[in-house]
Amino acid sequence: MKEQRYLPALRAHIDQLLSENWVIAQRNPLKLQLGGRTCLVMHGMLISEGPLWNHLEPQHACSAQSLQ
Repeated sequence: MKEQRYLPALRAHIDQLLSENWVIAQRNPLKLQLGGRTCLVMHGMLISEGPLWNHLEPQHACSAQSLQ
């Protein structure tokens, strides 16, 4: 069966985010949220509102002491 979804790679990425506990906060435009982080899907792109991908959560941050 032929894939008929629009932008299947974007859809797969959104499915991955949803599996990582992101939630759909709005449908048009699509807005995803996790904690204080927000992404919008506009014009076929996933757009971050503020810091997102380079964000280190405190429990995952490494300190210089833990590396010694």
